[in-house]
Amino acid sequence: MLTSKTRWKVTEYDAEKIAIWQEQLGISSLVAKLLIARGYQNPEDAKEMVRIEESRFHDPFLLEGMREAVDRIQQAVSQGEKIRIYGDYDCDGVSSTTIMVHVLKELGADFDFYIPNRFTEGYGLNIQAIKLAKEQGIGLMITVDTGISSKAEVEFGTGLDLDFIITDHHEPPPELPQCVAVVNPKKESCTYPYKYLAGAGVAFKLGQALLGKVPYHLLDFAAIGTIADLVPLQGENRLIAYHGLKNLNHTRHIGLEALLKWLVLQIN
Repeated sequence: MLTSKTRWKVTEYDAEKIAIWQEQLGISSLVAKLLIARGYQNPEDAKEMVRIEESRFHDPFLLEGMREAVDRIQQAVSQGEKIRIYGDYDCDGVSSTTIMVHVLKELGADFDFYIPNRFTEGYGLNIQAIKLAKEQGIGLMITVDTGISSKAEVEFGTGLDLDFIITDHHEPPPELPQCVAVVNPKKESCTYPYKYLAGAGVAFKLGQALLGKVPYHLLDFAAIGTIADLVPLQGENRLIAYHGLKNLNHTRHIGLEALLKWLVLQIN
């Protein structure tokens, strides 16, 4: 007989404490025990988990660099300057790119997008793609889910009179790219209330700032990128996932409709 390598660890909880959690949050004793087991210290901290409908998205301008990013994009739109969205080839990167495509389309921008070939170009900004952008008349490049480590590439592009806005969520290096704006909640100097957005979440916040409202109609894309990138489903990520998964049930985005129909066929 195989010997078990793991064992259940059953914790007993104080009945009075459980009763307090039940009363304050309106939950069952089982849910109260699960929340405590997950590390929540008091009912107030657990409210976001059990009362998601009461949660609100943070002000996007609390992200350092957001004001500069919005001002530069608005300038490009008003002057008819050509913008390129520079994404990434994974699910989070494609979701981020899609969000920005929809946002810039709503703004009436002159734009296109570019996703590098993972086999021939690899991850992140690269010199050849920057040269190509310059040749094709791009004035502003907006990265999504990438760019935080592309200091040398941004410096090269800036020398060609290209402007860059970096939006990313990966760990920042000691030296950041010098450009119009770097929007990343993990920057040491950024005081945004939630640090663990996926790339799609950061792109969604830029969309929120540009449109002047929460773009609920893009939350299905934001949820896909957020969940696929395995970021913690807490805080604002949980809010994105909650609303985004609800949107997926009745999405009107053609690509997502096609994917859902394909999935149904595979299951059946």
